[in-house]
Amino acid sequence: MTVTTSHANVSAQPPLDALFKGAMRRLASGVALVTTADAAGTPYGIAMTAFMSLSMEPPSMLLAINTGASLCAPLLAQGAFAVNILAWEQREGCQTFVSTPADQRFATMPWRMERGVPVVSASVATIICAVDQAEAFGSHTIVKGLVERVMLGDDTVPLTYLDGRYGRVGFDV
Repeated sequence: MTVTTSHANVSAQPPLDALFKGAMRRLASGVALVTTADAAGTPYGIAMTAFMSLSMEPPSMLLAINTGASLCAPLLAQGAFAVNILAWEQREGCQTFVSTPADQRFATMPWRMERGVPVVSASVATIICAVDQAEAFGSHTIVKGLVERVMLGDDTVPLTYLDGRYGRVGFDV
């Protein structure tokens, strides 16, 4: 018995990382500005879709932060962060935030300090966490945070991100 394998389609396939990135771009995700501050009170933050609730007992969050991101080192040093879940109305502010140099980002959106971390005004919700564990994994640092405080904003439509574009959730009744 002879087994033959066709490699005709193999060379036409994009690399696995490109396919994986394409697949993840097709998943609509909420958008948050994850923030922290250093010991001097200097704020740091990035826009993220790689965050999720981890557990209700104890209430906890999970972040996946690119280890090279401006937020990573200060967040680990401070041991605290805020997940500011953005509203649809904050999409332009979010885009300005992400396209502005790290040291000027907080001039683009209204915010205040709360429990030592920057809290973005008018967010759908803000969840303040203490870092419980952090572990390097590939290009990212996985951070587990224990929830210390939750602030709910107005009942507004959350901002989503899908295939490189901002959007909002619509409900069918």
